[in-house]
Amino acid sequence: MRILTFTGKGGVGKTSVSAATAVRLSELGYRTLVLSTDPAHSLSDSFNLPLGAEPTKIRKNLDAIEVNPYVDLKENWQSVQKFYTRIYMAQGVSGVIADEMTILPGMEELFSLLRIKRYKASGLYDILVLDTAPTGETLRLLSLPDTLAWGMKAG
Repeated sequence: MRILTFTGKGGVGKTSVSAATAVRLSELGYRTLVLSTDPAHSLSDSFNLPLGAEPTKIRKNLDAIEVNPYVDLKENWQSVQKFYTRIYMAQGVSGVIADEMTILPGMEELFSLLRIKRYKASGLYDILVLDTAPTGETLRLLSLPDTLAWGMKAG
């Protein structure tokens, strides 16, 4: 699977270019998913269709999704909390403090990365087009694995 990422400052046309690219790729026969990680969702405006937290069929070979971090948080919080609590406790952090430490900055970015990983592994798509948030938020998204690794070593 190929992943195309469109990033840049807010208002430069990332969403329009992402949507147009996804449409063209679908016309060329590629099974395409265009996914917006921008909290100021406008991908649905580009397609003039309501989009949600799961892929919506736009046309043949084209699905679209607007990631909703609140839906992802609700669906994934318990498993993430259990995972990190075990890690912290293995490092000698007490249970209550370990639970409190699982409220991590960047949780929204983590869930976006998990979605990207899930769709990549699914085999349902040939190409994933990412319509990202403005540059600062996208850099946080892309640097999250390194940040989490650093946090585990520092603890």
